[in-house]
Amino acid sequence: MKMQKAILLTASILLASYEVPSAFAETSQIESASQADQSSAMTILYLNSNRIQSNGATHSLSGTTVVRKGVTYVSLRSLAGFLGYTVTYDAAAKEISAASDSTEARYRVHTKTYEVNGSRQMMSGEAYEDKGVLMVPITSLTSAFRIPYTLDGDRITLYPGGSGSRTGTEKPMNEPPKAYFRTDKDQYRIGEPVTIYDESTDDENAITGREWVNNDPAFFEAGMVEIKLTVKDKHGLTSTYSKRIEITSDVMYSKEEYGKRIAPPGSTIDISSMPVLFYEALPYTYTTEPYILFRTSGPESVNEEGVLYRDTISGPTRLMIHHKNSLSTKARFYLIATNRNDTAVSIQIENAGFAGPSPFPEVSGRMAGARYLQSTLTGNEQSSQQIGPGESVALFPQLNAAAAAPGDIISMNADLTSDGPVEYTMLMVQADQDPIAALPSLPDLNPFESIVRGTFADSTRVFTYDGTVGQKPERLPLTDNTTDPFQEGMDGILNRVAINSGNYGLLYKIMLNHVSRGTLIAFNPRGGRYFGSARVNRQVVDIKPGESQQSATVLYRTKDQEEKVEIWLSPASGSNLPFTLLFLPISEEIE
Repeated sequence: MKMQKAILLTASILLASYEVPSAFAETSQIESASQADQSSAMTILYLNSNRIQSNGATHSLSGTTVVRKGVTYVSLRSLAGFLGYTVTYDAAAKEISAASDSTEARYRVHTKTYEVNGSRQMMSGEAYEDKGVLMVPITSLTSAFRIPYTLDGDRITLYPGGSGSRTGTEKPMNEPPKAYFRTDKDQYRIGEPVTIYDESTDDENAITGREWVNNDPAFFEAGMVEIKLTVKDKHGLTSTYSKRIEITSDVMYSKEEYGKRIAPPGSTIDISSMPVLFYEALPYTYTTEPYILFRTSGPESVNEEGVLYRDTISGPTRLMIHHKNSLSTKARFYLIATNRNDTAVSIQIENAGFAGPSPFPEVSGRMAGARYLQSTLTGNEQSSQQIGPGESVALFPQLNAAAAAPGDIISMNADLTSDGPVEYTMLMVQADQDPIAALPSLPDLNPFESIVRGTFADSTRVFTYDGTVGQKPERLPLTDNTTDPFQEGMDGILNRVAINSGNYGLLYKIMLNHVSRGTLIAFNPRGGRYFGSARVNRQVVDIKPGESQQSATVLYRTKDQEEKVEIWLSPASGSNLPFTLLFLPISEEIE
């Protein structure tokens, strides 16, 4: 008994000499638990709680298991004790160790390193003391002692010794992501560009979402601004970081000048003070390329199973598809190609962009158009297919890969070519139907809601301009049926004239051979909200909705010398027309 008291007294003296003595002064009940053999037990911890389940019983840790700066921390002494490790304190080195028969891990407070069997290792976070309890990253223990574990919501399950149903091949537990960013400085003038460097990290490199608050590229009112970033990983865990910057009363650029000079491509800028309609229009004349447009968007809302459009086309063909499932059940859309010739026909798919099913028509139209333009650069949708005599095949499996729920829209823009006549049929059937088997009995549906369908020749318009652009404010109005006339074609089912109102599906190629230095090129919607994209010098730029005629989207800005600029765009399904391209000179730089 005297010997036992002496040992306890010595331990008390050693603990008292440590800078955070209460971190290691836990009860003899935990000490005895540390000596128990629990290597085959399953141990469960809970985030934001001090609860621990071990050997079927519930106990309390001396500290709360928490996530701090993206790292999960636990009480070292408590958890090590429940796992059956011996916990000791080295007063001279100011280190605490947890040891099994074959492994010893040694820790010091306020450091990000620890020693495993004498080898120094990095931890995912710094050990710290909280109300006398030493908190360490849980992954430092699981790594040192090779403990398999899983994370399910707020529940962490440890399998010491690989017990239970564990296979020994488990991945390390996922840590929450770590949100972090920095700005190039802490104080800015009004209208001065703010540069933000996103340096968020995730242990699995699996950040799936970023939500910003006040990450504007510039600010136009003086005062303090708090910028905030929340990141989410694929497991749904999040982390938030914020920083305050100051906007002084000094002015670098007004909002309009900033838009003209600095706003990057894809940004929406204010042009409310610009007399757009008084700007001189470029003399618009065009040549064409022989793509035949197969436009199927009527009926846009499809209330019954049936054929949405059908026509027979040979050679280069452009497809524009935009439909909504208005049934009360799920449905699929198909484009069927039928060869009614005596010999095989080959179809070569050149470019394609798909979107949906989506309940938002303008978003579906924009995404399909953007992906189509991207494919013209990458060629990643190219493929070929042979169709035998009398054979029918479904093209573009992406169209029907997912069933469209009631109210969902599908959109597609594509180019293909055939070496013989092909009958193309666009149809919709309930999701579980075989489209080719159902085709002979499907009714032909009439277009309504003033939505156009039809077949239209010469569906690429090429505008080549050799004059100098940008020495004064200028514009190029398109899709207005005045400067730029609508296409006239035929409805292949009803055999009557069809007018392609808005020229949806038509591809514009605009070649500007002499654009002055310091010229802003912008997209200005004139008919309402517009969601779309443009290909500008081999870069696809998203066109964001703004306040209609009072706003514009930056497409491109020439630098310090004259440039040749090439713009491709096709009116996006689900958006409003017409639109105008603006060419605005930028004044001299402000120092």
